[in-house]
Amino acid sequence: MSSSINATGSSERIPSLDFLRGIAILGILFINTENFAYPDSWSPGRYGFETPVDHATRFWVYFLTQGKFYSMFALLFGVGFYIFLERLRKKGLGLKAMDIYARRMLWLFVMGIVHAYLIWNGDILYHYAICGLLLIPFRSLTTRQLVFVLVLLCTLLLARSFEQAKRRQGWQQANEAALTIPEDQRTEEDLKHIAFWNEITSPQKPDTASIQTPKSTYWVTIKENYEHTSAHKGLLYYQGLLFSTLMLMIMGIILFRSGIFTDYRVWKHYWIICLGILGVGLVINYVRYFHWTYNDHEPILNIWEAWLFTFPRELLGAGYILFFNGIYQKYLGSIRFKVISNVGRTALSNYIFQNILLGFIFYGYGMAYFNQFSRFALLGVVAIIWAVQLVLSWLWLRKFQQGPLEWLWRKLTYGSFEKQVKNEK
Repeated sequence: MSSSINATGSSERIPSLDFLRGIAILGILFINTENFAYPDSWSPGRYGFETPVDHATRFWVYFLTQGKFYSMFALLFGVGFYIFLERLRKKGLGLKAMDIYARRMLWLFVMGIVHAYLIWNGDILYHYAICGLLLIPFRSLTTRQLVFVLVLLCTLLLARSFEQAKRRQGWQQANEAALTIPEDQRTEEDLKHIAFWNEITSPQKPDTASIQTPKSTYWVTIKENYEHTSAHKGLLYYQGLLFSTLMLMIMGIILFRSGIFTDYRVWKHYWIICLGILGVGLVINYVRYFHWTYNDHEPILNIWEAWLFTFPRELLGAGYILFFNGIYQKYLGSIRFKVISNVGRTALSNYIFQNILLGFIFYGYGMAYFNQFSRFALLGVVAIIWAVQLVLSWLWLRKFQQGPLEWLWRKLTYGSFEKQVKNEK
């Protein structure tokens, strides 16, 4: 009986999934590096563009990477959720399978919390753990039922976009109404409407003179992380990402059930579907991030445009999954291409290690290069960290079957159950 609850062996891994996780962990570094390097990477006003090349770099990085690799991770998390529980079910563990899975999510949550408070407050792991628990009722649904849930979540997100666009329209109308009133007759409320609209529609002027290097000591880092992370206040997940995360995870279950991660050819027109989704995703993201980079001071008022911009990251993330899955199986699987797959096999360890490196490079307790690199130069930092992770992952897996944090996660997940089985004998 004790062997029935052992962790999944490396021989049971699906090679294409390791490759996709590797792509995701390397790709997510583009945006995470900016979050460490700048005071507010989302805002052009908080970091001045020194050259047109730098400005263009920001557009291309956000157009091709912002949110896309997060979407890949969420989708692959859904795949992993389904595989994990299915393998436990086939081992005949009954309700114990739920206990093991719940313990797995508990320790992922703990790791995420430790990461958020001690290393980087932008952690996503504890959010994934909560979403992983919310996925449990969906495991036994049919694919058709999962599609219905997917459509429902999409509808909720479209409704939110509609509400936001209508709110912006209300701001515009309040401003226009206030402007029709003679200046000497405007109330304080009218002046607030005008000032607010002028503020959100005025291009931001770069201002970096007052920006200081943050987190001068590690203790200051912990205090700032504590102030930013709200888990101790009961906010155990990112509310704005909940529906989209669940949507992507459920999409992962649907795709896995279709069989494409073991053989993409089960879809008769795989490449037509893949390139169609990828092409549409690229077009929508190009339009979305061109507006976001160059015309961010122009609020999106049109309902149709707001709906078009509701799922750009999720759509392109799914396109990346299909594209790289097909590329791996068609061209790389037969030659046992492991350079990127090694990073995917140690994805948890590499994710945490990336952020430890970034903190050391940019924060005051390390090399203090905060706000010192242009966005174009920052690509070199990304390339260096890639090289480090590719080499270290290769060296580590020459001696060990899994990454250090992967080993710890499995040990914490299965350890108590192995002791329980021994006591039952």
